[in-house]
Amino acid sequence: MSPNSHASETKTHQKHVLRFDAGESALTSVAWAAIAQTPGVGVSITDTKGRLIFVNDTALVLFSGTTDVDYEGKTIADFLPPKFVDERLALIAKVIREGKPIRLTHIYLGKPIESTLWPLKDNLPPHDRVLVVSRTPSEASLLQAIPLELESVESKYIDLGPLNILTKRELEVLVLLGHGMSIPRVAAILHRSPKTIERHKTSISKKLSLRGQSELVYIVTMMGLEMSDVQRERLDKD
Repeated sequence: MSPNSHASETKTHQKHVLRFDAGESALTSVAWAAIAQTPGVGVSITDTKGRLIFVNDTALVLFSGTTDVDYEGKTIADFLPPKFVDERLALIAKVIREGKPIRLTHIYLGKPIESTLWPLKDNLPPHDRVLVVSRTPSEASLLQAIPLELESVESKYIDLGPLNILTKRELEVLVLLGHGMSIPRVAAILHRSPKTIERHKTSISKKLSLRGQSELVYIVTMMGLEMSDVQRERLDKD
């Protein structure tokens, strides 16, 4: 489905590939296919009700952890936590109302994700749809070559994935140690004794099955964790 066309899904070697109407411009069809099938780039189309019109495989993996998802006839509320859904729907409504894209950064399933919500200009129904382009910072993307001045927002919520097992204090210690701070420095920042920080580090390593400082640093770097993330509300998906 391209921004100005009606499209239907077809099954080929990929799970979700779009078939364009006969009257569709060949150039538009190729451009849309290039975006939807670019490796590492998640692409989805939804509306102000959160109905899922199209989701490519990368987007499924980013937000569900698998491509084995049947989204036809469903909404984002069928897959995402309520608070995250409310936040996303509010942004979609803002994008449609103002006619301007918004960039949203968040951590979900333990992965840092950057999503850009683009308003679609539909000449024919259905109206009020947005194109959502998502990627992780580590993924190369053609979009990186395009300098854009967009309004950027950060999600109020966080899904730490496997790190959800950590307490808030342990997460603070993890982040500070992961940024290269020494145990005495972490102790001073958190107003705790070095022995207490050592105990937290041991507990963190045991819970996450870490084999050394390098793995701890890798986790924090890979997720892009900052101390501000510790204060975000964790998503409850139960």
